[in-house]
Amino acid sequence: MNIGVSTGCYFPRKTIDALKFVAETGAKYTEIFFNTDSELNEEYISQLKSIADENGIKIISVHPFTSAIETFMFWSKSDYKLEDSIKYYEKYFRACQILGAKYVVIHGCYSSAEYMSMEDYTRILNLLSRKAREYDVYISQENVVKFKCGYIQNLKQFIEYADKDVKFVFDLKQAVRAQQNIYEIIDLMADRISHIHISDYNEYGNSLLPGKGEVDFKKLFCYLQQSYNVDTALIEVYNENISQQYTVKDALDYLKNIQ
Repeated sequence: MNIGVSTGCYFPRKTIDALKFVAETGAKYTEIFFNTDSELNEEYISQLKSIADENGIKIISVHPFTSAIETFMFWSKSDYKLEDSIKYYEKYFRACQILGAKYVVIHGCYSSAEYMSMEDYTRILNLLSRKAREYDVYISQENVVKFKCGYIQNLKQFIEYADKDVKFVFDLKQAVRAQQNIYEIIDLMADRISHIHISDYNEYGNSLLPGKGEVDFKKLFCYLQQSYNVDTALIEVYNENISQQYTVKDALDYLKNIQ
């Protein structure tokens, strides 16, 4: 398994600074978690690419800072708003082209939006996916608590309606937070998993650095690789769960050593 680190671990730092912190861990794989519109400027994105190249880091994916409002952008029943939102996401697709990334991570629609069936939800996501493919980029649907695809029963319907080009990001902490069976979600996503977000958990928290909780990562990695040929796992935790006593580099080294 290729182990990397998301720049999201270092929020609220600027993304350029976060990427430098990723480089200091020795990680060679990352996801760029954009924080604001100004970071989608092509000059800024080119600076990110230069830092990654200088440190031998492969950028797997980008994560929009607009994830929390995707419900209102794409699934608000407004056709003209939908058109504008798809056009806005072309900024992320272009960022992928510059960075050499292949995936844009999507949270999607809130599960509380009862007016939006899974068939209609997926129909709109397919429109976004088709636009992404014009840039040679893939949409990667993440399982996130409080969003429709954070739950097994919705994922089953999503798979029925989604274009084959739509991929998945499996996020371990989000599965735990949503009280979903980890391996059942993995089996649903199957060989459409682009990469995974990893963290650890125990009775005291669900966004711990790997090695500080109860997850059997050796078992998890073997299952993902042998069953579905998944080859990239990115550490993604909330910054408050990182300490001087146990750092992201410590967690990265731990994961490398158990393989």
